[in-house]
Amino acid sequence: MSAARLQPQRNSAEEVERRLAAINAGRALNAIISINPQVMKEAQRCDRLWRSGAPVGVLHGIPLVIKDNIDCVGMATTLGCRALAEAQPREDARVIARLRTAGALILAKANLSEFAFDVRSRSSLGGDVRNPLNPQLTAGGSSGGSAAAVVAGMADAALGSDTGGSIRIPAAWTGLVGLRPAFRRRQLRGVAPLSLSKDTVGPMTWCVADAALLHQVTHGLPVRPLAQRTLRGVRLGMVSDLPGDDDAQRQALAQAFSRLRRAGATLIPLRLPLSSRVAQEPCLSLREFHPAMSRWLSKMDHAPASLSDLLARGEHLAEFDELLQLHLTRSALVCAAWREQRRFQRLLRQQLQQQMQDQRLEALIYPTSQRTPISLEKMPPGWAPELAAISGLPAVTLPFGQLANGLPLGLELLYPAPDEEALLALALAIERL
Repeated sequence: MSAARLQPQRNSAEEVERRLAAINAGRALNAIISINPQVMKEAQRCDRLWRSGAPVGVLHGIPLVIKDNIDCVGMATTLGCRALAEAQPREDARVIARLRTAGALILAKANLSEFAFDVRSRSSLGGDVRNPLNPQLTAGGSSGGSAAAVVAGMADAALGSDTGGSIRIPAAWTGLVGLRPAFRRRQLRGVAPLSLSKDTVGPMTWCVADAALLHQVTHGLPVRPLAQRTLRGVRLGMVSDLPGDDDAQRQALAQAFSRLRRAGATLIPLRLPLSSRVAQEPCLSLREFHPAMSRWLSKMDHAPASLSDLLARGEHLAEFDELLQLHLTRSALVCAAWREQRRFQRLLRQQLQQQMQDQRLEALIYPTSQRTPISLEKMPPGWAPELAAISGLPAVTLPFGQLANGLPLGLELLYPAPDEEALLALALAIERL
């Protein structure tokens, strides 16, 4: 179990220097796109405030890394794209404003899959994000830079975004806790859009307690410890449609489930009637990206005027050109196909909630990724992350065991209600085993 690391800093400038040294030492990982040019001045201001004896926030002087699709005033929001290298936001994202109010320092912006399109973090501006646990492998995506930065010691925590697994997949592949909150559109102000019906912003940390703290701050909730509980008598739905994709992962998964049973949990095998459709459902971003991105670009300074203007510049990854051209043809958001996909979101959420109620299950549990990375190339993780992404229910991944290749095994918990603190209290009980 990892101890909580996010504690108010009495010497922020020294802490920032240490983190900047880690960024410099880890340049080959391609985790960072840009460094906040004002971070040292802000750290010195934090130190003066501490010495004055004035009250400080719960995140006072703590340097954080932010995925580069989240607006931070004074820094470009690039989405990893060379065409957006100078794009400047006019105000902080809602989540960033709350972090700053709590005293946090924005240290750097993290590399990502360009436009947050992929489960492998590669961008024209930042290159391939490498996994600190094995630099020959991808860190996952699209929040791979955020994950790599934390694991490489560039920060103790980072923010990522999750549309179809983009927090949870890299967290699972690097041994972190990653929380995808329940879908709440108001939390997305100042976040570059991929899918207006699925996008979320959440923390990537070493432990559940730190994830809870960042969740509380970014959601404007009271900061309080998680409820203490055990697993005795807890009933979890073990999704049998989601075995590991190879013998090594299945063995690690069996060992993890045995540990949970020994701790007193009851694991109920569960099949999901809609699982085949979840695996095949077209991504809502194909309908939502173009109109949403055009609106976002209109609010940025020194940015292309539209998505077509951005493409015309030719300063993006060539491998995404076909996908971007497809997005250009989907300018109308509301259409029959979009309405059907939105209906399926509601249907899946209702069915998951009903199954958990009927079986008296507190949560579902399954491997975050059915596959593990074998190179820097795209490695589809399977459809498990889409359960939370499509349903809008909250989910958290946490490391729980090790695979034969040395990478961690990520276990995901899906909760039936938009109550992240209850979900994280359950995750904390598992983390303590």
